[in-house]
Amino acid sequence: MAEDTGPRGQELERRLDPRHEGDGLFILFGETLAEVVDISIGGLRFRRPESCDLPIGVRFAFELRSAHEAPNPLAKGVAVVCAAQDDWVAVEFVRPTFSLLKLVGRHIGRLLLGRNHLFRS
Repeated sequence: MAEDTGPRGQELERRLDPRHEGDGLFILFGETLAEVVDISIGGLRFRRPESCDLPIGVRFAFELRSAHEAPNPLAKGVAVVCAAQDDWVAVEFVRPTFSLLKLVGRHIGRLLLGRNHLFRS
């Protein structure tokens, strides 16, 4: 079966929401703070801390923090684990709040354009 390809033979992105580097983002849940590897408007992937046991399907509350801006106490949400390996965990946001999506949008804008492209700060 032939793979789907785009212009010049490039493989097409099958995701609805493209991933972006999580540089400077951290997820806080319970007493655990973990580094975000990559993020999209639909979810994120973080480095699994040694003491972290989150099986697929588990829902948990979290807070998203950015090293590039002051802590936003409203950037909280609920996530469900959709994939996991020994060194990372991928989660999907469950009914993300505007404040959470605003933080994600500012982060993506900073990566793509070097400034906030979606919302005013």
